[in-house]
Amino acid sequence: MNDLQERRVRLNAMKRDVERRIKAELRWGRLLREEVEKWLLDVQTFNDTMRDIDERMQNVSCFSRARLGKRVAQTVEQVEGIIERGRFHEALVIDNPSTAGVPFQSEHLEGETMVIEDIWNYLMSDEIGMIGVCGMGGIGKTTIVKHIYNQLSKENKPLFDKIIWVTVSKELNIPKLQQNLANAMKIVGLPESEPERVSVLVEELGQRRYVLILDDVWKKFSLAEVGIPKPTSSNGSKLVLTSRSIEVCRSMDCKVVKVPPLSHEESMNLFLEHAGHGVLKVPSLNEILGNIVRECGGLPLAIVVIAGSMKGIYDVVEWRNALRELREHVRSVKGTDVEIYERLKFSFDRLGDLKIQNCFLYCSLYPEDHIISREHLIEYWIDEEFLGTGSRQELYDRGHTILNRLVDNSMLEKDGRDSVKMHDVMRDTALYIKGSGSRFMVKSGIGLKELSRKQEWGGDLEKVSFMMNNVIEIPPHLSPNCEILSTLLLQDNMSLKRISESFFQHMHSLSILDLSNTSIEQLPNSVSNLETLNALVLCGCYKLRYVPSLEKLKALRKLNLQRTSIEKVPKGLEMLSNLTYLNLCTESLKELPVAILPRLSCLQCLVLYVESSSVEMNGFDAARLTKLEIFEGRFTELIDFNAYTKSIQGQELTSYLLVMAPLKAKFEVNESTTKLMLKCDGVSDSRVSELVKIIVADKGVESVYFYRKNDLVEVVGRVDPAVILRKLEKYTFAELVSVGQINPPHLPKRVILSRCQIRREDPVVLPTDLMSLRILECHNVRSLSDISIFFQQTNQLRSCSVEDCKGIESVLDLSLSNSLCTPLENLEDLRLERLDNLHVLIKLEVSVSISRSLPLLGIFSHLKSFVIKECLNMKQLFPFKLADDLQNLEKLVVCDCVQMEEIISSEEENQEINTPKEFSLPKLRKLELKNLPELKSICSSNRTMVCNSLRNIEVSKCTNLKRMPLHIPFFQETDPSVPSAHYLEAICIHPKKWWESVEWDYPNAKEVLLPWLVLI
Repeated sequence: MNDLQERRVRLNAMKRDVERRIKAELRWGRLLREEVEKWLLDVQTFNDTMRDIDERMQNVSCFSRARLGKRVAQTVEQVEGIIERGRFHEALVIDNPSTAGVPFQSEHLEGETMVIEDIWNYLMSDEIGMIGVCGMGGIGKTTIVKHIYNQLSKENKPLFDKIIWVTVSKELNIPKLQQNLANAMKIVGLPESEPERVSVLVEELGQRRYVLILDDVWKKFSLAEVGIPKPTSSNGSKLVLTSRSIEVCRSMDCKVVKVPPLSHEESMNLFLEHAGHGVLKVPSLNEILGNIVRECGGLPLAIVVIAGSMKGIYDVVEWRNALRELREHVRSVKGTDVEIYERLKFSFDRLGDLKIQNCFLYCSLYPEDHIISREHLIEYWIDEEFLGTGSRQELYDRGHTILNRLVDNSMLEKDGRDSVKMHDVMRDTALYIKGSGSRFMVKSGIGLKELSRKQEWGGDLEKVSFMMNNVIEIPPHLSPNCEILSTLLLQDNMSLKRISESFFQHMHSLSILDLSNTSIEQLPNSVSNLETLNALVLCGCYKLRYVPSLEKLKALRKLNLQRTSIEKVPKGLEMLSNLTYLNLCTESLKELPVAILPRLSCLQCLVLYVESSSVEMNGFDAARLTKLEIFEGRFTELIDFNAYTKSIQGQELTSYLLVMAPLKAKFEVNESTTKLMLKCDGVSDSRVSELVKIIVADKGVESVYFYRKNDLVEVVGRVDPAVILRKLEKYTFAELVSVGQINPPHLPKRVILSRCQIRREDPVVLPTDLMSLRILECHNVRSLSDISIFFQQTNQLRSCSVEDCKGIESVLDLSLSNSLCTPLENLEDLRLERLDNLHVLIKLEVSVSISRSLPLLGIFSHLKSFVIKECLNMKQLFPFKLADDLQNLEKLVVCDCVQMEEIISSEEENQEINTPKEFSLPKLRKLELKNLPELKSICSSNRTMVCNSLRNIEVSKCTNLKRMPLHIPFFQETDPSVPSAHYLEAICIHPKKWWESVEWDYPNAKEVLLPWLVLI
């Protein structure tokens, strides 16, 4: 219990930290990530369990103590998993207009005008508070209320304080509904207990006049149980729900609005909108067209989908055949729902290609209303061999082509650029299609705590999906006889700990097994006998330590062990000669045996690198993998690194991360009562200090004092040295130097050089198609010109970061080159941090000094983001000649450069004749100047910097800066009280005295800017 209480305190501290982060990130138009939402629900469940355990502890007897002790031990394991999953390194929110007040994308309406008018009139009425929009699936209920939502959102004078949209779906989940409501209202950190959650929602909703839209309600529920005050004439709020059932609407005391089928004329207009009006130019099609439209039964979804399947077809024979097939579909069945499914099945049949049909059906394995990542979906299609064979790029191209066709045919909905969604009626149709013959069993995302009973596991099952549930274990008595089962999806059952040996005993045809993001500690040995297995996915099984022998799995093409706890590669891995995808990106793995890689000659994707792993690569072995398209790995010797980079020249890998770095920084611990002594080999003071701060803060210590003497770092505070050491051992040098680092934009072709001895006589060979370069603590590098890439033909470098390199004197030394053209001319992101000897960006020979006769030929002309921090010897940032090259600069951050005097140097300007009074940075959106005590000017006193796109300004601790030469468009407004079209967001300044004394070229600048002023 003491262990459990300690973890309880730690977990709830993490929860408070996460809630604070959510509060900072959850802005208008954003939504919590499902992973974070589920984690908060898991924390709530754990706290409920703790209350139950506390109550039992009060009355425990000697007879029940053993049983309670076992439960406590299990709960300790459970909370450790929750704590581990709560270390969110990415943003906690995503953009999602469906719950954040951003209008939905407009969808074509045909014939629903009267229904919309009725709903609108009821919303404006004082007598009616609750409206139920009902009609059969696919009749257009959601489309109608989306238009209502958009119309309410666009009102110039808002009629309501808040417009809230929440999708409910078939499986009603009250806690999830409450969380979605909280997200939409920007409530951070709902209480754990149900009564308190209800109380908070009631209070928040009761303070405003709102419209709450609940889409896709399947059964009656109590508004009071959720925390929704009943809308009345006195509170002025409204509730709109959509449902297929008129009884649900009536039972919830709603004013019923029925959505009727479209008339023939309306149906024809909608059909032509999606099939194209070109069919009207073929007279012989007119009668057949009219008959096909009639067969759609006035159902908008059926009309849209069937029209999509006939788009671009003008042959009367095909239309006649289509009409015959459609009539056969509709007349072969009776019953409203089945008639809908048969109409939609007609479009499925017309896809023609079995592979495309299988791709469509596969989407039904996801939970209802789930937003499906295109990339993840295509990965599954590759594993299922729906896309045939070829390179991964070819397979991805085929996958995106199929997705585009399904979207174009309205069988899937586009949801943003990188994801799709399946309409719930289309999902029902897919499951209806798979209801006979070899069938699907889909129970995904419905909150199950145990798998279906043995009787439901019929021998005709082809694919089974229990993804995203709360299953805890698969018991020994469950050994389903599923001889043709090919796909089993159990991922995202976070509580799943045990799988019995007998479970896989009769699954002799199993091809895809996904157990990712579960809490299993070992795979049953019976997995070794799944000889038809194509894909074994165990990503995120953070407790998994044991994987049985894989030597019999000769058909295996994909093995994903990312973020597991395995220390050795599974036995028999070298026997998997058909493997095309291998991910061993896990910090616990100790080594990769030398003999394995050369035997895996079919590999297309190999991911080995994680910063805290000790796995290193043999460059010559890696070079033999000639089919690789995606590769991530670490080399510790320059000869290995160069051997591999030379081997891939001209191969056009689609993605790589190549790291040249020593393995681990070593830590030794000396323990005393109040101190932790860390001996850190080869790690800089600032990096260790930042790391220690983070680690100790993780234990809840608010104030940490430390100093470094010789090679010892002493930390004073309430710390557990054993815990700290375990955490430190996970960190490599590359992680140490990146503490607090803002990651550069993700680019697919990256190289990291860390603590390398880079010499011109012993050069590093870098790929010519490199897009992102990061250099850390390479102290003998004087400039980027010391690296061979700057003497090769390349123009793809987009991002470059140089940090903690004591020898760096300039970014480029053009005196070492015969040409002033460099790969930096296409650079978009540049970061320079802790470069103690950096004193100039670009170095030239004295005789080639910057002058009118020799410009710098577009260096930095594509630069969008420039960040420079803790470069203590820089006095002038940009040479005067470079100012005009910064036309694409969007972000400029200059921090902690204590000798910086000028941002744009005025020295060379004095030599110029007719220097213009104004120069422009037309795309600059963010300007941040922090802790620059010697900064005297941004540019020379007689020049003005025109910034037509500036959104954010921050000036802090720049007390010698006396003039702000910025010109912003709304300075030209004649009336400062009139809102400008220029969207300034914030001007953050410190101290206040500086703001009072600084001068602007524009006389009323401070008055105009006052509404955006923030004191920090």
